[in-house]
Amino acid sequence: MEFRPGIIALRPLRLGDVYGGVLKSVRGNPGATIGLATLTCLAFLVPTTALGAWLSGQSAAGLFDESLASSDTVPDGFGLGIFGVYLPTIGQSFSAILLAGFLAQVVGQAVLGRKVGMGEVWRATRGRVLPMVGAVLLIALLYTVALLLAIALPVGLIAFSYASDGDSVGLTVLLVVVAVLAAIVVLVWLGTKWSFVTPAIVLERVGVLRGLRRSWALVGSPLKGAFWRIFGIRLLTGFVVGVAAYIITLPITLVLFFVTAAFLGEGGDGSEIFVLQTVTTGIAGLITGALTTPFSAGVDALLYVDARIRTEGLDVRLIQATQGAAPPPWPTTAP
Repeated sequence: MEFRPGIIALRPLRLGDVYGGVLKSVRGNPGATIGLATLTCLAFLVPTTALGAWLSGQSAAGLFDESLASSDTVPDGFGLGIFGVYLPTIGQSFSAILLAGFLAQVVGQAVLGRKVGMGEVWRATRGRVLPMVGAVLLIALLYTVALLLAIALPVGLIAFSYASDGDSVGLTVLLVVVAVLAAIVVLVWLGTKWSFVTPAIVLERVGVLRGLRRSWALVGSPLKGAFWRIFGIRLLTGFVVGVAAYIITLPITLVLFFVTAAFLGEGGDGSEIFVLQTVTTGIAGLITGALTTPFSAGVDALLYVDARIRTEGLDVRLIQATQGAAPPPWPTTAP
């Protein structure tokens, strides 16, 4: 018989269990999932979108100045204007860092059969914000170093070939393909090995380095363990979330197209295009972040729980915790 105190049965999980558990956590607690995701996205996207729209509008106005129509020089501030267009995307990335931690806390309590509010989630995770940000920055740095090392040999061979008066196009193409494949392998390997860093930091109250080591150990080796299963489920989840985000943002993109066409048809100076693109990016980021991030972050949290069930017998401890025979495996926060 299955023991199910919360959103999942306390046993090794299948794909349907993971997706079903995440949907149950969202339906059963929309305030701490979609509601908290909306507030977090608003907190980051409203200021970044407003600043980005101002920067893109101010900087892009010079692009459509008639005096520069025949000039080959790039107007001053053009790079700042492009930065303004992508500023909402940067804000959405920072909001995703916090949402991953918030959803790990919500899902962790939902596994125990507890429903938590937004205040409880914030009190439980506010002390974990700096470690989460630190982990993301450290992982980005390690990604960069690993990618440079992965492509260093092919690029070095290409440079050596040309330095030796070699002009083999075939060899160059082959080495470029090798470099691209090496970069993909490195990204897949490290991205999967460190997929549980945020749940570990939030639920186990560990630091950055300990979180990296915990995730590395729980995922296991590509030659054994659950590495490929975790990679496959996360890849499928990314595809599902990507399709959902495209469907959600398509109407916004169409509206932008018609509005832009109307501005140009009425003789607008064209700078409105950049402002509209910035605002559209912010609105799309808000909608997709509020609706899709809870699902993808919840999947990572349940995969973390499943990995501990498979490798550490966490299901036994969870059963004991729900029966009052043992403390819960992660802290709870009183309302």
